[in-house]
Amino acid sequence: MTDQRVLIIGGGIGGLTTALALAQREIRVDLVEQEAAVGGHAARLACKATERCVKCGACLADQTIAAAVADPRIRLHTACRLTEIRRSDRYRYTLAQEPHPDRPARTLPGEADAVVLASGFQTFDPSGKPYGYGLYPDVITNLELERILRTTGGLRRPSSGAEPARMAFIQCVGSRDATLGHLWCSGFCCAAAVRAARLLKHRRPTLAITIFYIDIQTFGRDFESVYTRAREEVRFVRAIPADAFQGEGARLRLTWVETSVQGAVEEEFDLVVLSTGMTPRPQTATLAKALGLAPPAAGFIAGAGPHADGAFVVGAARGPMGIADTIADARRAAWQIVRFLEGGR
Repeated sequence: MTDQRVLIIGGGIGGLTTALALAQREIRVDLVEQEAAVGGHAARLACKATERCVKCGACLADQTIAAAVADPRIRLHTACRLTEIRRSDRYRYTLAQEPHPDRPARTLPGEADAVVLASGFQTFDPSGKPYGYGLYPDVITNLELERILRTTGGLRRPSSGAEPARMAFIQCVGSRDATLGHLWCSGFCCAAAVRAARLLKHRRPTLAITIFYIDIQTFGRDFESVYTRAREEVRFVRAIPADAFQGEGARLRLTWVETSVQGAVEEEFDLVVLSTGMTPRPQTATLAKALGLAPPAAGFIAGAGPHADGAFVVGAARGPMGIADTIADARRAAWQIVRFLEGGR
């Protein structure tokens, strides 16, 4: 094993994949994660296999987490945050670790030859959107649906505990929205919604599902075939509802304009899922400045390449991307880091 060490800031799928790729080259890694466990958003995703695997990426996240936790060349610092970093001949930094039942709060100094910013993303908060999130219990987000599918496997209305008969997905909530300045496509919402819809139909064929969309982005492995099958089972409406109101029996009334009927259409649903898009984490800009990286564009460090002093950016900190693209990006970054540590050879 070499004496070289890399600090990775962020324990999501991007940070973990980078750590594993470096560890395989006998490079020691310190990975710092502010949450109590590693995995990030990917660890909260549900497997969406129906009669076969649909390449949703959830199992890749579980496998990556398990491999990183078991690798002795990777030191995981959870419930921990970076408080100071400076560069001289090496990076010298300080971590602050929160107290835990088996240890007190403590400060951890460290040194590294390179640093990886893998701060990931946060999802858009739809509370200010006109869909009644936080007001109507039967309006939930895509990640809340993922948690339900992962932990219980069944789907019930939060308001009553009854199984929904009709449900809707509303895509692009918080992304591709000029009023917010969020002009990007999040790259994962369409595939996640379509796969979740197919899974729910597979489990309960009588459930009526509608997906409201701007256009379906067919990213990801084998998604075209999944989408083709979904169109046979799920109704797709190319329109975005303007609002949601609660009607009789606590059902949710959605209204949208449909060009095929040249007017407004109104229907009621038992459950509405908001596909909330990726937004940059506020701390990404602060960390980028501390590492001497270019200021983020719209919050993401778009197009960031390796810094001359050994600072690298991985995954959704660079811009919206799904699990497969994040893993590929992390492996690219690991190769660049190895070249940097070898002096560019």
